[in-house]
Amino acid sequence: MARVILHCDMNNYFATVEEKYNPSLRKIPFAVCGNPEMRHSIVMAKNSLAKKAGVITGISYTQARSICPNLSYVVADYSKYLTETKLAREVYYKYSDSVTPYGMDESWIDLTETGATMSDAVQLADVIRIEIMYSLGLSASVGVSDNLIFSKLGSDYRKPNATTVITKENYKRIIWPLPASDLLFVGKERAKTLSSAGIRTIGDIASSQPETLTKLLGKVGLNIWQYANGDDSAFKPDADAIGSIGNTITPPKDLYNDREASAIIYLLVSSVCARLRKHFLKACTVGISIKDSQFNKIIRQCSFKNPSDNIAFIFNQAYNLLKRHWTWSNPLRSIGVRVDNLYTVNWDQLSLLENDGYVINMDIDERIKDLTRQFGKLEMEQAPTTKDW
Repeated sequence: MARVILHCDMNNYFATVEEKYNPSLRKIPFAVCGNPEMRHSIVMAKNSLAKKAGVITGISYTQARSICPNLSYVVADYSKYLTETKLAREVYYKYSDSVTPYGMDESWIDLTETGATMSDAVQLADVIRIEIMYSLGLSASVGVSDNLIFSKLGSDYRKPNATTVITKENYKRIIWPLPASDLLFVGKERAKTLSSAGIRTIGDIASSQPETLTKLLGKVGLNIWQYANGDDSAFKPDADAIGSIGNTITPPKDLYNDREASAIIYLLVSSVCARLRKHFLKACTVGISIKDSQFNKIIRQCSFKNPSDNIAFIFNQAYNLLKRHWTWSNPLRSIGVRVDNLYTVNWDQLSLLENDGYVINMDIDERIKDLTRQFGKLEMEQAPTTKDW
């Protein structure tokens, strides 16, 4: 039986949801971000008017205002987005029992077992887009193909509110000229590495020798070669749903010493470990990201043999990274903690040094009390993982 896959991608999701709840926003350029008054000001989404003015995601709200002086902002409200996500998935489940979320605003719908042909799938894609528009007041683009990778590229190909069909007959014409960075798991940094070897498009990846890509990128090199050729056998969206867990705190004022920073790190680690346990996971890697008052940023990480979700252990790893790599030449604006290399709890090797690193040798409770007296309640910035909804 031939596979038939749809990939639905909600267009400009956070901004569109905000416009749904407050239609007056459609008349002004605005960005969705954290609270700029609390210095949580990275642009996560923007509406069409802001986009036309040149605002892009990933920059600070201050930078965005320099591009678009009349730009307004809306503080991200995940409760709204989660509500709309669930409603969209109710639509998808009308057409197939096999729906695989990928992030908050994307899902694959596998129509194979329904017996749908590719022609049927194109009609269903249009029906789904229309239903999303009229029942939810939102917009979606849909890719139609015989594999997960090309259907996702199809939903990205034309926006907003479009259906794109990618088949064995047309994929070389449509997919291969696209930039290498458009392919899943390539991104900007790996694209730079590929470009240095003369590999600049998805077609270049598909035409390369797998051994060459493996030398450049390791195991993922073979995977992206498969993806570029329409082979999704190495891609497991369920298993990859939570690749990492992290939180960031940007306090109302800069941090000037280890005492303040250690309290922030402990709060972050406590939240990260709670999320690990919620999903029955343990981590083998912890990293910190530090941004100073001049917006200089460093990221450092370390790995350990035995997976852990222990707060004291992960705190010690994260705090040691700070001590090792930060000299306090400038005060700190923000600190983030992230854990990677996640394993389910049924994978658990006991250490002979069970208590090694599991004690915090400082007055951490007093440090947190001092921090709270100074700053009040602190807001954490986190991107929800797929399994959070």
